[in-house]
Amino acid sequence: MKISWGVGITITIIVFTVVSVAFIFFAFSQDVNLVTDDYYARELAYEDQIQKIKRTKELPEQLSIAVDNNYIYLQFPKMFDKDSIKGTILLYRPASRHKDAVYSITPNDSNLVVIPTDTLIEGMWRIKVEWNANDTSYYNEKIVMVK
Repeated sequence: MKISWGVGITITIIVFTVVSVAFIFFAFSQDVNLVTDDYYARELAYEDQIQKIKRTKELPEQLSIAVDNNYIYLQFPKMFDKDSIKGTILLYRPASRHKDAVYSITPNDSNLVVIPTDTLIEGMWRIKVEWNANDTSYYNEKIVMVK
């Protein structure tokens, strides 16, 4: 059977259109996870973040983050009074932002914050600590594996 040029071109256009429409439906059905909902506003404020990181690196004693089987330990510098340390701890799950957890910083008498890991999913977590001490802002970040 011989197909004329007109029929061949028509079939090609129809197949191309069907494939394009199928791809469009597929693309719109995918879940897009940005790091945060206000990504662009946070990007504009990143200079403040750079200054916080710089101040943090200049501290004589650094924030220590350690993980064992059941807990995450955050040891804040002992040079600060426990009542002067305020802020938030974000446990960011790169695989799914819906699993993120936020904790407020409430250190004990030895400037230690303990977070239980029994409610966390096993795998990689990024710990982002944004904290203030004596009216100065600091920022720490560390990747940990929870087992």
